[in-house]
Amino acid sequence: MHIPDGYLAPAFSLGMGVVTVPSWVIAARRVRKHLNQRTVPLLAIFAALCFTIMMFNVPVPGGTTAHGVGGTLVAIVLGPSAAVIVVSTALIIQALFFGDGGILAIFANCFNMGVVLPIVGYFTYLLVAGKSPLLSTRRVWAAGIGAYVGITVAALLVGVELGLQPLLFNDNSTPLYSPYGLEVALPAMLLAHAFGASLVEGIITAFGFAYLQQHHPEFLTSLRFASGGDPNVAVGQTKSRPTWQLVAGGIVLLAVVLLVAGFVTGGGDLSNAFGADWSSVDWSSVGTMLLIVVVLGAILIPLAWFLLPRKIRTIGTAYVAVAIITPIGLIAPGFAYGEGSPDDLQKELGYVPQGLQDVSGFFSAPFKDYNLPLPFFKADDAPMWHTALGYEIAGLIGMLVLGAILWGIGTLILRKDAEGNLATPSGAVTT
Repeated sequence: MHIPDGYLAPAFSLGMGVVTVPSWVIAARRVRKHLNQRTVPLLAIFAALCFTIMMFNVPVPGGTTAHGVGGTLVAIVLGPSAAVIVVSTALIIQALFFGDGGILAIFANCFNMGVVLPIVGYFTYLLVAGKSPLLSTRRVWAAGIGAYVGITVAALLVGVELGLQPLLFNDNSTPLYSPYGLEVALPAMLLAHAFGASLVEGIITAFGFAYLQQHHPEFLTSLRFASGGDPNVAVGQTKSRPTWQLVAGGIVLLAVVLLVAGFVTGGGDLSNAFGADWSSVDWSSVGTMLLIVVVLGAILIPLAWFLLPRKIRTIGTAYVAVAIITPIGLIAPGFAYGEGSPDDLQKELGYVPQGLQDVSGFFSAPFKDYNLPLPFFKADDAPMWHTALGYEIAGLIGMLVLGAILWGIGTLILRKDAEGNLATPSGAVTT
């Protein structure tokens, strides 16, 4: 869903700032009113979560790949305004450092995934949840459904934006930027998400919400209400389950859903699951990569658990675990729809639109495609496990940088506000 540079005309990309920038301003003002020593770390933690989720690609119908975002879960816990800031910040860091989404396309990507997705997902969650107790099973379903709807609507917008390009920007009917018209872009984005990425997003959000219900219910009752909770909503009770059961349940359900979806979309032939050519995958390299992932996990996950401070031990270990397994998403053949390089389009279409050629090289991220700037990881003929290791390390660096940026900005704002309050005596009138 990350639109790269070249698929949207520069005028269209920058024009999206008309709706995106005001959304950022409004969200930032609202978030600042509720910043405190408790919410600042959560902004950083959830930003890292979104960053991690967006690194994990899954196969989807059409022989392409897609990913979740996590924006609805952030909106449920911290409010939609905070989700706008969190997801948008993650997207900007991805574009600047890792080339995931274009620099010119930042406004469009942030509007789709950082503004529309969490807002639609959040209000769908409220609609489905109604006045049910905050710790009820209905709320878990509401979170999953809200996430599903939110990311599907965002995918619809991406399809519209890509599909409009051949109509608005062409040279004698030859597309200058995205070559896919509405008749191709809309069904491609909707099918890929409705039967793939949206299911992943819904499952991740539902199990994340269930985890918070059972282990940190205070996050669902007091963060967005100064009085300590919404008095119109009952809290209720929930039966506590061990964290490993929730994680294992989520992984199993996700695997089953993807297996069934792949079987159906492949016409009953798993070798063509999701319409992809899985025979093109070098399974011996995949086996080596998975073995290394397992070994790293066996070493780093327990190490993280014992070394991390108690307050962030669980969430920190979980992030390390997710970062370690993200290379599994590299197994899926094909590239994400609407995110192919000029070389990919040349192979697929036999030509590359002139405008896309001119704009696609506008900016080169230092860690493009999550490759480290070292010969060991950059070699063209490097085996898959080299790429996977670089992907993991770059992802961990990205999470730390993103979390540190939000934590630092939030802390500076709190310090500035505190100094301002001290400088203004109680009852004084300011202008």
